[in-house]
Amino acid sequence: MSARRPGTTDAGASVAPLLRTLRYCGFCHLPPEHGDLSFTNRLMHLVHDAYCWFALAVTTTYLMQEVIYAYQERSDIDKLARVLFLLLCHVTSIAKQVVFMKQASRIAVLVNGLDDDAYNPKEATRANLLMERAKGAARLGTAYAGTAALTCTLWAIFPFLARLGGTNVIFALYVPFSYYSWPEFLTVLLYTYYGTTLVGIANTTMDAFIATVLGQCKTQLTILKMDFESLSERAHTRALETGERLGAAAMVLLVRCIKHHHKICETSCELQALFGGAVLLQFGIGGWILCMAAYKLVGLSVASIEFVSMLMFLMCILTELFLYCYYGNEVAVESAQVSDAVYGMQWVGPDGVGKEVSRVLPLVICCSNGAARRPLRPAALFIPLSLETFVTILRSSYTFYAMLRQTQH
Repeated sequence: MSARRPGTTDAGASVAPLLRTLRYCGFCHLPPEHGDLSFTNRLMHLVHDAYCWFALAVTTTYLMQEVIYAYQERSDIDKLARVLFLLLCHVTSIAKQVVFMKQASRIAVLVNGLDDDAYNPKEATRANLLMERAKGAARLGTAYAGTAALTCTLWAIFPFLARLGGTNVIFALYVPFSYYSWPEFLTVLLYTYYGTTLVGIANTTMDAFIATVLGQCKTQLTILKMDFESLSERAHTRALETGERLGAAAMVLLVRCIKHHHKICETSCELQALFGGAVLLQFGIGGWILCMAAYKLVGLSVASIEFVSMLMFLMCILTELFLYCYYGNEVAVESAQVSDAVYGMQWVGPDGVGKEVSRVLPLVICCSNGAARRPLRPAALFIPLSLETFVTILRSSYTFYAMLRQTQH
């Protein structure tokens, strides 16, 4: 992917920082280089590939340690809840991590596709929309990953303070040696801090990446809608500048709009093909994660550091699920409005765009109708990314929680 200048407004700038963070974390391979590579570049790729496999080994090992601990404590619901919320979170994170590693080339193509001319209009109003999208993505990535990092830091501070106070700390994962003395305790503490922080930052960044691409599709649909609504005016301007017939100028602009719409469809479809399975797993497990985290939260003192950390964790999980559903819903709503924008074009009358355009408008309306194109109805395979889905997950989570509480009485 080409380097970008600070302040650039191209569509790819909205996801570039997020992809860079994932490569720093070892969750996504470097993009493939074409042509002859220097020894330094080849070595850099080999080292980074090894780092990615190391990161996958760390997250997988940590997950297996949690699975063993959960099996050992399966008869104690309190200890089981203590580990399950994080164990399930790690399952969804590894699922997305595998996609980012295995499909690094396709993801690089997807990101590079955002630099297409169709996605980056020069007109000031539309360029400002892209700038706002890039700024919003940067704020989202920073705030979301920062919250996860702070949560993991609090999880490290709490056992350290407890150990200083003389309390025997038991970590919620299988450790094959005792850690009663300080050296062993600090070793396990640093290991858990590294493992949870790595997953926390990378997982939130992966969520922000997927949500940002969906948000970019929504912004592009907004720009497309503006282009359709102003097509007659822009056709008159082009005809005056180039000397073309009004109908011919309008057809040129209409073809651009159609190509733009096809590009948006391709991006949405590719995103769904890449991450549909991982997001479906996220939705399937999300309710249980919220249930277990809430169960643990109600048993903590409100004034404790652990309570604050668990509350922040709940906020991260709710944000994770909401991002997918909100931006997916926005894409569906915006795509349905594109056909309305075509209807709203001034294509008849003395100032209309001509007979050439009027003859192809029915086809354009059919293709731009959100109900007629599956890629513009983002879904996790067969589960739609919508606000209704988000509410359904919350309801199922509360149902799980209520059943769990009843079993304790």
